[in-house]
Amino acid sequence: MNRDDLLREVAINLDAPLGPTRFTAELEDHYRTTIADARRPSMLIAGGIGMAILWLFVVQYSFFSERPRAFTSFEVWLAMMGCLNLLVLGYVLIHAMVRSHRVRDGATMAIMIAIGAVVCVTISYDEPRLRPYSLFAYSLFPVAANNLVWLHFRQALTVSIVGMGLFAVLLAVIPDVTVEIKIMATLVVLGVGAMSAWANWRTDRGDRVGFLWLTRERLLVELSRRQNEELREISAIDPLTGIANRRVFEERLRLAAEDGDDGLALMMIDIDHFKLFNDHYGHLIGDQCLQSVAGALAGQLRGPDDLVARLGGEEFVVLMPRLVEGDVATVLERIRAAVEQLTIPHAGVRGHADDVVTISIGCALSDRGGIEERRALLTRADRALYRAKNEGRNRWCLAAP
Repeated sequence: MNRDDLLREVAINLDAPLGPTRFTAELEDHYRTTIADARRPSMLIAGGIGMAILWLFVVQYSFFSERPRAFTSFEVWLAMMGCLNLLVLGYVLIHAMVRSHRVRDGATMAIMIAIGAVVCVTISYDEPRLRPYSLFAYSLFPVAANNLVWLHFRQALTVSIVGMGLFAVLLAVIPDVTVEIKIMATLVVLGVGAMSAWANWRTDRGDRVGFLWLTRERLLVELSRRQNEELREISAIDPLTGIANRRVFEERLRLAAEDGDDGLALMMIDIDHFKLFNDHYGHLIGDQCLQSVAGALAGQLRGPDDLVARLGGEEFVVLMPRLVEGDVATVLERIRAAVEQLTIPHAGVRGHADDVVTISIGCALSDRGGIEERRALLTRADRALYRAKNEGRNRWCLAAP
């Protein structure tokens, strides 16, 4: 499920008139996966509490049981309690080792139903005088199913209903218990089961509502951040050529001037006779020419500190900080040749089919910072560019220091 689909599902569930008690399959899977790790410690603690309660029953029964030395129901009861502890231990191991929430939920439901069945069998082996107390103790089962093991409402309700059915079978077959005690135990178990189910529903619903709101806010924040990044990218990139625009160039030049970068080279570049090119080939081919030239200029950058930007029309600019003065001529010639070697036909100048698109470059160097130096650098580079044009184009000129 992508972000847009997830956001739409969240909005639908938040607008549901009865509240988000049931998610679609994909949203349910995302919800369970999201909260699985957060609930893992609680699940393990619940298993530990369950085992502790069972051992308290063992200690209590051992202390109060009146049994002869021969094999009696006590040994059977003790064996049943051992099975219960193994089931709870299996629950703890599953939640400690299994990552899939589907497997954990299914195993928890199966273990809880098995525990209910074993508890009913264990109660049937109680001594007659202790059976009434054990019947009332069964009310712990719906509490465990609905609240202790953190089953989701529909799962907890399923386990509780099955547990009630097992309890009804136990009441029907258990001997030596009066009808009054059976009715009282039934009311207690049903009452506790109903209250714990209601608590589970409210908890599950509250968790889902919180999940929806948190997910909605997180998705909206991500969407806003993504849109801001796209806007920043749009505002920083020339839409035709894909290189930086004038705003980025001015910002980079300001920062370079303030930092006082040594050997800052500013190159003003103009495509020779571009108006004639447009008039001869049309604006569509002219746009393709601008894109090709921009790509050739970008290919001559040395690294991320260098910048090529389109100022507008057929005008480009290149910033190269920390360019050694002895390398300037080599770099300028390489940039000029890179465009010429594109061999883009330019018959608009003199009508010659073998004429190609070329550029003129004016370059100025600076070794000082400050706003005044930045303005002077632009002026000197612009003058050098016009000198290159006046001297015949398809060349570069270096401004005087």
